[in-house]
Amino acid sequence: MNKKIVLLCVLLAGIAMVSATAAGQSESSDLPGRVVIGYQAIPNGQIISKDFGWFEETAGVPVEWVQVNSGSELNTGLAAGSIDIGLSGSSGIAAGIANQVPFDVIWVHDIIGDNEALVVKEDSGITDIQSLAGKKIAVPFGATTHYHLLAALELEGVDPETVQIFDMQPPDALAAWHRGDIDGSFIWEPTLAKMLESGGEVLIYSRKLSENGYLTGDITVARKGFAEKYPDLVVKYIASEIKAVDFYNNDPEAAAEAVSRQFDIPQAEALRQMKSLVLLTGQDQLTSAYMGTSDSIGNLASVLKATADFLVSQNTIKSAPDVDVFKAALHPEYIEQALEQ
Repeated sequence: MNKKIVLLCVLLAGIAMVSATAAGQSESSDLPGRVVIGYQAIPNGQIISKDFGWFEETAGVPVEWVQVNSGSELNTGLAAGSIDIGLSGSSGIAAGIANQVPFDVIWVHDIIGDNEALVVKEDSGITDIQSLAGKKIAVPFGATTHYHLLAALELEGVDPETVQIFDMQPPDALAAWHRGDIDGSFIWEPTLAKMLESGGEVLIYSRKLSENGYLTGDITVARKGFAEKYPDLVVKYIASEIKAVDFYNNDPEAAAEAVSRQFDIPQAEALRQMKSLVLLTGQDQLTSAYMGTSDSIGNLASVLKATADFLVSQNTIKSAPDVDVFKAALHPEYIEQALEQ
């Protein structure tokens, strides 16, 4: 009898182990093998979260961070399915929506102020926007700085065809700057600071162009197939971004330490760069000025539509859809869920 009891216990234990294993396999099958995040060297909440590994703490799967240098690079990765969540400037987002890149807009990292600027060499002879004619200016095509360069030229009535505009990512633009191959660049931090340190001066900041109606910001999107299959992971990612902005607002010095580690720059310089951006909290995002709510989409849709229309006028993209298409691309429900948690 004792032997039968022992055998029965062993059998039940085996069944329990098999059931637990099957449950674990079922649970793990509801998650991807990894999450690939496309980030940019911009001193905002994404870099803070990356440094502390806050998304990794809750994701439950490996997280791979891949640096992209512009919105066009991100759009290519999203279209190819090689990036799941990523950051782009608002002009890249507008172009992506217009070109039907499959993504959902899920978070606005920041509004760009003095973090981006048109910097020119002090000995270039460039004193104003009008004197850009005939000069060599580098800018990442499809980025917010490309949009703002074209906007600056339009405001001053300068034909873009009279300016030699070169498509260069920040590292390439910096190298060309040092070689003397270009006269200037519309670029962002930390490349902006490096150009200013080596004989550069600011011609115009993005903040000024935003005040003239050309608002830009840095926005995160999720690949549509990924968001539809793993909405909980999108919410967890947003939660890590909310935590990062709150951390910055509560302790900017500690937040700057995180950015300084990631960029290998002094803390004071990291803090200076961070202050050149307006970081938005989760509550800010749900206001009518930005994402809005799932019941009432905000003005960001109209901003993106206006951006796309401008890009069409500059022959950067072929056409721009109706504003309803931009509204459909905004998904504030992920922020709402993250705030509830």
